[in-house]
Amino acid sequence: MTWFVAGAGWLLQTGGLRSNPWFYAVFSASALIVGAAIGIWIRPERRWQAALLAVGGGSLVVSLAFELYEPAVQNIGKWPASGYFLVGVAVFGALDILIDILASDQSEENGWGLWASVTTDGIPENAAMGSLLVGTAPGPLPFLFALVVTNGSQSMMSGTNMTENRGEWQTMGAWVVTALVVGAAVLLGYWLLPPLPDYWIGAVRSFAGGAVLASLAAEIYPDAYAEAGPYITLATAVGFLGTFLL
Repeated sequence: MTWFVAGAGWLLQTGGLRSNPWFYAVFSASALIVGAAIGIWIRPERRWQAALLAVGGGSLVVSLAFELYEPAVQNIGKWPASGYFLVGVAVFGALDILIDILASDQSEENGWGLWASVTTDGIPENAAMGSLLVGTAPGPLPFLFALVVTNGSQSMMSGTNMTENRGEWQTMGAWVVTALVVGAAVLLGYWLLPPLPDYWIGAVRSFAGGAVLASLAAEIYPDAYAEAGPYITLATAVGFLGTFLL
């Protein structure tokens, strides 16, 4: 994932790409596909996958607070924003419980759980990022950094786990579909969200923030800790500081 982050930083300095929704859509989708391919066919050591997952988790803490929830509160007020935030938590929580019921073993639960995490929070999350590209809204680079690191590491670890119960190409197919959906969400957010009243933009951002927080608590941090132990605390701090400083 390092070359993705470095590439984003260099390309975003080239003027038009800074606000080009196609760039963000392709970059977000590619991170998922590359991460899944690495997890399926290269299979890096699990503790390194877990460390990268924790870096992404730390990055998302900053993004959900400053790119999603805070603007939503400013748009629609703290109580409506809190309500939609809790709806996002509830939707992801229900999906996570369903996967726990349907999974046949722990590796399948972890693999499909991370896949569900990206799919559930990725759609409103990337739509919100697309809306940030319109006008003078700040923050697309830190948001892209957080999404690329987190989604790439999630697809990597999920791909490794999913292939223990599913075929390699079946697993890859699931991630390609998710990548297309997530990439399309960026474009739809860019085209459809800005004309809407501030209320609905705030609702989407609040919902996405709740889904992100639920995925951090239910999937990202538990899976990372299970594979790498207390070392993920430092990795989480690196992700937080990297995104905050951007």
